[in-house]
Order: sequence, then structure tokens, then C-alpha cells
Amino acid sequence: MKWQHYLKDNRYLLITYFIVLLLTSIIILLDPELKIHISNLLYLLLLISLLFLIYIFFDYRRKKAFYRELADQIETSSILELFNTNYYEEKLITQLLTNQKQQYEKELERLKKEQKEWNEYIATWVHEIKTPISVSKMIFETETISESLEEEMWKIEHLVDQSLYYARASDFNKDYLIQEINVEQIIKEAIKDNRKVFLSKKIKLELHLSAMEVLSDKKGLRFIMDQILSNSLKYTPSGGKILIEIPKDERRIIIRDNGIGIPAEDIPRIFEKGFTGNNGRQFAASTGMGLYLAKKIASKLGHQLTVHSIEGSYTELSIQFSKNVELLKEEFHPFNH
Repeated sequence: MKWQHYLKDNRYLLITYFIVLLLTSIIILLDPELKIHISNLLYLLLLISLLFLIYIFFDYRRKKAFYRELADQIETSSILELFNTNYYEEKLITQLLTNQKQQYEKELERLKKEQKEWNEYIATWVHEIKTPISVSKMIFETETISESLEEEMWKIEHLVDQSLYYARASDFNKDYLIQEINVEQIIKEAIKDNRKVFLSKKIKLELHLSAMEVLSDKKGLRFIMDQILSNSLKYTPSGGKILIEIPKDERRIIIRDNGIGIPAEDIPRIFEKGFTGNNGRQFAASTGMGLYLAKKIASKLGHQLTVHSIEGSYTELSIQFSKNVELLKEEFHPFNH
């Protein structure tokens, strides 16, 4: 901090000081009852000015030391330390910098965590997608194009879609369109996309659907349905059965399979990021991201995902929609575009 900076910052104090000196001198000189010699007046003004300059000098040195230490820490990009000061303004500056430092550290930690999770996800994703690619390559090399190739292509497409939703999950609210959706149509589209897996594993499909329209994002709801259905297909053995139901007078979809079920200790964690559980490690390759993304997108859309399961017996996942459709229309109206 240079003198010109200090004087500029304190210009109003200096102006006030000189005005006070001038007014005091005029009053003393014009008052007939105050008989003071001009030399004594000048001496008094000089003494007051000297005391004022001493104050200015020490105040400048104090502030210069404070700002120099602050500037040094900024220039060296070092971690800001708390300053020992008794001045309110400097305490506020110190507190502000401390708060900004803490926010920066939290944000940096969050970004590091996200980067680590992304790297782990990509490593698992690449490992998982290699299998359908290798199988597809083998099918081409043997020149025996079959329905198996379409199934492998579906697996690749499913994994690619999952990675795209993972990449934009944090900004999903900028990319959705809330509208009235026919749930029965969404379910049938999801079944059609997974038909090859149903056929190849000879899994019986049982449908109990009733008419229901909900306010949601079509792509988001399709993704949620695809993730739940593909999970059921993955963990349901050949010859098994999957039930999809829309109960009357209930605003929810139920997807129930008679597959391997979920261990009781894993149920509270199945929606956690990257969690694969015992089933994911033993029975099928898994990134542990499908249900996590489904849960995250469902939350953004105002839906609820719940799970009930008994190991070795069944798994039931349901998508619960809001009952108050008119209220949701008003709430999401600003987002319609």
C-alpha cells in the first residue's frame, strides 16, 4: 500500500480535518472576547496538525502491514491465515476471506470427489461394454448373424444412454420438458426396447395396466423405466416372470420379478452411486449407476422410487407419482418450453 493509495482512501477525513481547522481559526479570530495572538493561534494549529500527522503515520503503517501481508498471500496463492487485528473493518475482511476460502475448499473437494467417481465409473463402464462388443465381433467373424447380435447392440446402446444421462445428471433440470404423459405408452415402449432380452431368456411378461396420465419428462421417465426393467431382466433367471402393473386408483407403476432378490443388508444402499452389492458382483457385471441415476432423475421430476425384496424370492420396484396433477401443472408451468 503506497501513500497515494492511503491518502486517496482517507481523502474525506483529510478534507474534514482542514475544514475543521479553518472554521476553528475563523471563529477564534472573529470572536472579540477571545484575545489570542496570531502567533499563538498558528502554534496551536501546528500542534494539532502534528498530532494529526502522527496519527496518520501510524495508521498508514498499520494498514500497510495488513495489506502487504494480504497481498503476499494472494500473490503466492498460499492458504489464507487469520490475521490478528482489533479493528472491525479488518476483522470483516478477514472473515470474508476465511468464508471464501472455506467455500473454495468445499467446492474443490466436491469437484475432486466427482472426478474420482467419474474416473471409477468410466473404468467400470469400459470394462462392462467390452463384453457385448467382443460378442458382436465374434458373431461377425463367424458370419452367423442372429438375433443375439441385436441383443448385444441393445446392451451397448443401453450402456451408452446410461453414460450420457450420468454426464448430464447434474444439469438435467435445464433439459427437461414437463408435460402430460400416457404412462401405459411409456411402459409399452420400454417393453419393446427390451423385447429381445425377454425372448432370449424366455421370460414371461404379465401386464395389468390401467389408464393413467402423469406430469413428467418423457425422456426422463423412459430412462427410469428402462433402468428398472433392465435390472429386473438382468437378475431374473431364464424362464422367470416379470409383472408390470398400474393398480387402479393408485398413481404408481409396479415392476415385480421372481428373480434372485436382493439381500436385506443391500436394500438400503441400492440407490447409492456406484453400489453393486452382492448380486452385481456375483451374477452380472454392473456399474452400479443405473438405479442411482433413476433415483436422481425421479427426484428431480418429483417422483418417488421404492423397493421391496426378499432374497431368493422376488424384487419389486415402484414409481410413485404425485396425486395432485393440477398443482403440479402450476408448479412446472414456468419450465414448459
